[in-house]
Amino acid sequence: MEPRRFQLEGPSIDALKAQVLAEHGPRARIIAAEKVTVGGIGGFLARHHYEVTVQLPPRGRRRAPGEPDAHKDAGIAALLDRAEQAEARLQDPAGERSAAVSTASPAFAELMDTLTFSTETADVPADPVALISVPEPVQRVRSAPAPLSGAGDLVIVVGLGEDALEVCRSMSRAVGAGASGVRAAGLVTPDDVVMAGDRRAVAAARAAGVMGGYGIFLAYSLGRGATELGRHATLVAALSADQLWVVADAGRKPDDTAAWVGAVRAAANVDALAVEGLEATATPQTVNALGLSIGWLDGGPAPAPVLS
Repeated sequence: MEPRRFQLEGPSIDALKAQVLAEHGPRARIIAAEKVTVGGIGGFLARHHYEVTVQLPPRGRRRAPGEPDAHKDAGIAALLDRAEQAEARLQDPAGERSAAVSTASPAFAELMDTLTFSTETADVPADPVALISVPEPVQRVRSAPAPLSGAGDLVIVVGLGEDALEVCRSMSRAVGAGASGVRAAGLVTPDDVVMAGDRRAVAAARAAGVMGGYGIFLAYSLGRGATELGRHATLVAALSADQLWVVADAGRKPDDTAAWVGAVRAAANVDALAVEGLEATATPQTVNALGLSIGWLDGGPAPAPVLS
């Protein structure tokens, strides 16, 4: 029987070690580990977490007498030791280096930031060092979800100026709700859209959606200057969206966009990114640095989660 494998993610390696031991016992084996950096521009507002691949023995298999304990022999401590040895060999293939790099050194921290532990092979080598490679940094971006459109679903889109309103209108048209499904909140008050800036108004909008059989697309505008970001981000979180999007103008300065998007993400979970203004810039790919999957692009579904 083949061993069982699965992935876990968490805020630190120590937390993941404790979770694996508590949930799966000492025979669980961490065979791969990776530090994942999401978003940010030049390290600003970047978010980090760790991902590990766990291997369990086949169901029904018992450890033979004298067989080494998998957790003790190939746990995360052993994996890190072998990572040090791998780095030493990479820097000194002839074996002339006198000592391995300490795990407390800046060089080791840099190594752990860039190592990718591959688990694509069918059979796991006996020595986890064989799993280690040092490729170019890889950005993991999952496919973005489609906008929710069920009766009474609440989709909130946050952006500067009228960007969020334009996206909400295009989303509502795409799912057949039209103008009936659009609401507005924040610092833009359009004459032709019903405002829904508090829980009571949002509840009334949801009720209308349930009765009419359509979803609600709420455009929350941060205004032009994106001031009082913390207060607005808290208000957005309090409205309890079923799905939360942010919309970025590809022509705006990346640092400015990263600042307000980071404030929203600090207050609530953002599901996807909408992008407007592709034709106004020669470098729309700067929005990729936000680390969010692109699901809506200039008024319609995006063909890919990143811009190329």
